[in-house]
Amino acid sequence: MKTAFHSRRLMVMALASLSLTGCLLRTATVSPRHFVLTPIPVEEFSDSSNSNLSVEIGFVKLPGYLLRDSIAVRAGPNEIEYLQNALWGERLDQCLERTLTVNLRRLRSANGVDLANLPRDQAAVKVLINIEQFDVDTGGQGVLIARWRIISSDSNKLLNVGNTRLVRTAAAPRGKPEVIATTLSDLTAQLSRDVAESVRESRRP
Repeated sequence: MKTAFHSRRLMVMALASLSLTGCLLRTATVSPRHFVLTPIPVEEFSDSSNSNLSVEIGFVKLPGYLLRDSIAVRAGPNEIEYLQNALWGERLDQCLERTLTVNLRRLRSANGVDLANLPRDQAAVKVLINIEQFDVDTGGQGVLIARWRIISSDSNKLLNVGNTRLVRTAAAPRGKPEVIATTLSDLTAQLSRDVAESVRESRRP
């Protein structure tokens, strides 16, 4: 009896030791953070416009490497890293299209063009945007390279084309993914201004 009791006691102690060891070795789980692009602040612009021209973002096309949930960081000319604990709150192409739409609407008075968010069949012109690069490198430099076409919504007639290469430099993003979201938001704001100006040019006689 004593031998059996002693064996059971040793077994309980061994199981308890294994459980404790597992707790000590288990790595702490870090909850991922989720980010979106920030539109241009609405207070920068007045809400008045004498134009009734409306604009629709037809599509925004991004390179495939930017369509992952994790935020991409450019580690070199041919190398991309992904931050496993920093994720986009929605697909980046959808987030960029939504942010551009908001920005263009808020820029309407600044550019003399009413870029109201109307239904697709009521938009006077469409903007089709191809993004070639849209990322931040390990040193904090953000680059946005884009081309766009402006077409008539009713006839698909080409009205204007444009392209831009934008650069913004901020703090190195290592350990600070919010810096990446801020830099890309700033680049999106400037792209919105360039597109709005291109729309205005397309309406000139």
